[in-house]
Amino acid sequence: MSRLPIHAPARFRIIAHRGASAYAPENTLAAFELAARMGVTEFETDAQLSRDGQVLLCHDDTLERYGHGAQQVEAMTAADLLALDMGAWFSPFLYGGARMMTLDALFRHFGPAFVYHIEIKGSAPGLEAAVAGLVAQYGLAAQTVITSFRFDALAQMHAHAPDLRLGWLVDRGDAPTLAQARQLPLLQLCPRAEFVTPAAVAAARAIAPEVRAWGLTGSRAQTLERIERVIAAGCDGMTIDWPDWVVAHAQPTEQTGAAP
Repeated sequence: MSRLPIHAPARFRIIAHRGASAYAPENTLAAFELAARMGVTEFETDAQLSRDGQVLLCHDDTLERYGHGAQQVEAMTAADLLALDMGAWFSPFLYGGARMMTLDALFRHFGPAFVYHIEIKGSAPGLEAAVAGLVAQYGLAAQTVITSFRFDALAQMHAHAPDLRLGWLVDRGDAPTLAQARQLPLLQLCPRAEFVTPAAVAAARAIAPEVRAWGLTGSRAQTLERIERVIAAGCDGMTIDWPDWVVAHAQPTEQTGAAP
């Protein structure tokens, strides 16, 4: 069994997936603050638009998994969403009463000290423009990467804010995917961890400067195997629910002329 933490190269991106979401309720301040205490400097989060036009951080399109029924996030007002308990589903004792966050609140709380990987999760018209506006308001373009599984959402974001860096979330970097990826100036191609190989990483890096993996889930053994697979394949980073399981460090340099 792998010993923890697993070591990655110095510039490897260890991205706390929805915060330290294995230990605290995802996309809440508690999860992001815990990731920060673990030494992480990059967060991944999910953006959706409330009915009244505020950007909320929530992964699922409904609230069912969080204990609030099948209500659609995009059909609710920000006030109603921010009043919900988003912690009790994870642990009522530890996190009961934790609230959903807005992207505005995340930026206001952490500022430029972190890199934000913001996934365009919702499909409401105006979401891309609203996210781009908040990034510009806080002057965080250099600390932001916009990601999505939806290529059209990335194209819309590029039209709104050509300065923002983009990452396309894909299952694998097959030939049709790579051909489509050439249509946008992507910073990252982001394949599923289980499909990562050195050859696939090399092919993707011919299209985008960085290859960042997602899908570091499963049993403990599967997760550890996928972490090691991603690092060994030469990826530039990963999103992970257990950000303390990986540490980036400088590789030792070979000493010439040194005493044996």
